[in-house]
Amino acid sequence: MSIMTSQPETRIAPDSLLSVYGYYRALLSITLLGIYLSGAATKVLGSELPELFLASSLSYALFCLLSLIPLKFSRTTPGTQLLFFMLLTDMVALTLMMHASGGMGSGLGFLLLPTVAAGSILVAGQLALLLAATASICVMTETLSTIMLFDKNREAMFPAGILGMLLFATAMIFQVLTQRIRHAQQLAVQKASENEQLQKLNESIVKRMRTGILVVDGKDHIKLINSAAIQLLDGQKPGARLAAGRPLRLALSLHQQLERWRSYPWIRTPTFKNSPSSSELQANFTSLPQGLDRQTLIFLEDTRTLTQQAQQLKLSSLGRLTGSIAHEIRNPLGAISHAAQLLSELPHDPNSAKLLDIILRHCVRVNQIVENVLQLSRQKMPEFQKLWLQQWLKKFRSEYSDTQTRACTIEIESTNKDTQIFFDPGHLAQVLTNLIDNAIRFSERHSGERWVKLVISRDPVSELPYLDIYDKGPGVPAKDQDYIFEPFYTTNHDGSGLGLYLARELCDTNYASLNYFGDSPENHYFRVGFSHPERLLPRPV
Repeated sequence: MSIMTSQPETRIAPDSLLSVYGYYRALLSITLLGIYLSGAATKVLGSELPELFLASSLSYALFCLLSLIPLKFSRTTPGTQLLFFMLLTDMVALTLMMHASGGMGSGLGFLLLPTVAAGSILVAGQLALLLAATASICVMTETLSTIMLFDKNREAMFPAGILGMLLFATAMIFQVLTQRIRHAQQLAVQKASENEQLQKLNESIVKRMRTGILVVDGKDHIKLINSAAIQLLDGQKPGARLAAGRPLRLALSLHQQLERWRSYPWIRTPTFKNSPSSSELQANFTSLPQGLDRQTLIFLEDTRTLTQQAQQLKLSSLGRLTGSIAHEIRNPLGAISHAAQLLSELPHDPNSAKLLDIILRHCVRVNQIVENVLQLSRQKMPEFQKLWLQQWLKKFRSEYSDTQTRACTIEIESTNKDTQIFFDPGHLAQVLTNLIDNAIRFSERHSGERWVKLVISRDPVSELPYLDIYDKGPGVPAKDQDYIFEPFYTTNHDGSGLGLYLARELCDTNYASLNYFGDSPENHYFRVGFSHPERLLPRPV
């Protein structure tokens, strides 16, 4: 909140106006001196006392020229006393030249009007009226002295009185105008200050918004970009830094989305990734007509927050659904399983044993599906903790190995020193248990070895940590890679099809990502991409 301080009654005008008046008085003095010396107006200028006119005009010209020096080179504005002295000098000099030229009849008295007007602008309040009074006294004194010394121009008293009234009227009119101008100037300065504060506030808000903001011109050069947009677009990498003035083509994915929007503005742009390790982004575009330069405003949203909100609604609906039908499935399922177990204890032929085994296995499978759905619907908000990933994985490996009936090999590698992440430990254990179970099962089937490798690394551009899970299996076929994270989709006849879906949901809950990369059977892996431990997004309400 700005505090308005009271201004003194007498104030000085801007330097530009003072300079204009300084050049005016210098030009006036040189002009009067030049006309007199050229003899062009000998019957008017200095007609009564030529020596006095010459001395007055010459002294006045020298004084005006010398006064230009401080106005030209001084960085400080002259004080009120100096300004008043300059104006008083002008009045005295003009009065002496008017007296030397025969008084009011010469017309030089009217040159006092610009001086009084300038005084009303350069100084304010009572000093402006004092200047008008001084000019009037000078005119009346000169007229009386002319009448008394030369015994003529007795009729000049009336014009002198009129001129005195004009001087006072000029002072008051210009004083009123000056006050209004100064008041308007105060309002303009106040509005400019408020606009500047609002601009700084807007810049601060845009800078700190979690939504990425960009403005690009018609040539696709960035005019404005906030820190959130730079972070979302990985715009800090060397050689391709995003900043004002840089081309948007440095963020190729976003530039392609912009071109698509320009061609089909009525179609909502799809989500995209700026790099394989980054999270999915949603871009929204709007036009900003700015004359010939048609600018575009771009909003970038991290879809993880939207995914979180959608997931909460989905889990809430799923919880109500599973709560109402779980017992409807489990009761008959338990009866079927119990009946099959009783039948298996009775004497039967080998064909019956095979059928009973099928019944029991599918009862277990259906029960596992129900358990997974209930587990998914009962998910609570994650209890985030800062974890040193390598240390935590070593502890998890020990606990996991204790639950296995047969020996397995779990290798842990790190491309740099221990990495810190932000994750719910219980959720992370569920995710890795599912992924490692799958990796060991497919490694054993394909190579005969129960083996999995965990590699900790960090993206060099975004500095986000991630964990890759490798196995010795055949990999996921290319035709199935787009569907492996869908619920109830499975290539294993004994699976429920909810394991990878549940793992990805848990990752989304913890602002992480789970993806599969496999360009060949020899190079395939699952990647868990973690959020930055110091840049965690707020939890959805």
